[in-house]
Amino acid sequence: MIRKNRFIFCLISLLLAAITMLSGCSAGSPDNILDIGADAFAVGKTEDDYSLINSGTLLDSLIDDFSGSYYQPTGQSMTDDEYDDVKDQIEDSSEEEGASDSKVYKIGSYEDLEKAFYEVYNDTKTQFEFVFVNGYSVNLLDVIEKIYRNIQRKDPIAACGVESWQWGNRGVDYIVKINYFFKKKELVKIKEETVKLVDEAVNKINAFGKSDYEIICAVNKYLCETVVYPDSKPYEPITHTAYGALKNGLAVCEGYTCAAKLILNKFSIKCDIQTGVCTNGEGHAWNLVQLENNWYQMDITWNDGSRNITDYLLVTDEYMKKSRSWEEADYPATPSKPYAA
Repeated sequence: MIRKNRFIFCLISLLLAAITMLSGCSAGSPDNILDIGADAFAVGKTEDDYSLINSGTLLDSLIDDFSGSYYQPTGQSMTDDEYDDVKDQIEDSSEEEGASDSKVYKIGSYEDLEKAFYEVYNDTKTQFEFVFVNGYSVNLLDVIEKIYRNIQRKDPIAACGVESWQWGNRGVDYIVKINYFFKKKELVKIKEETVKLVDEAVNKINAFGKSDYEIICAVNKYLCETVVYPDSKPYEPITHTAYGALKNGLAVCEGYTCAAKLILNKFSIKCDIQTGVCTNGEGHAWNLVQLENNWYQMDITWNDGSRNITDYLLVTDEYMKKSRSWEEADYPATPSKPYAA
């Protein structure tokens, strides 16, 4: 009897040890999921067993419900009559002493062109004129969208509210008209208030003195707790802005993303805005954030709509490719494994 009891005790101990070993490398280890592969790891299991979402109904829901909300301004060329009308407006404004709209930009490189657009957006100008110099020339249709995205990545407030562009030229002389979603005075006020709202958010988060990792987590948590995604389309233009997120608590992916960048930059953490296309063909925006000299992916919109607020926090390019694609050459690459605190 004693030997039998010892045998049973040993058998139970071995079973408990085996269970402990299995649980030790289960759901909570993102590294294991990425190393072994989502398909093999998901056999006989459900998505809820793991901390990363590689497939299943939850991922489908995130793709369908929280994409298609990145707005890319569109552009078209002017007719001759439209060109003449805008040219007359610029000439009329040049008669006013000190009128900023009368400046003619000289463009000798791509950098000059991006700098000119940045100044125009930042000053909320509705039109400007430039000339190509030193033999430089470019088709605006080929670069104007790229310029907009680059400026938004650097300064979401400057690029706020841009709806579309029109341009026309007579030789090397170009005129660009910028259409905004808001009236100029209203947009200027939105931009000015956004600066204050970012400062207020930083003070509310109150993560000064904490590690960069703790700050990133705190910003992610703050936005998930204070912002909600609109229930249905069409999405109001203000929801595409950091102002919509921080003032109204209502924003689409673009609003979450711009707010995150502005707040993290205030904490001296490098944060980028990334755009791409989800597997359903819809546009989307999210963030890249730098931590310990490496860049990591972060989608606060999907964290807010997901099972928990860390499903898309400090993850890898490979993980994000399960749901979206982007111009990889335009953005820094992540390590092969997600960040481990």
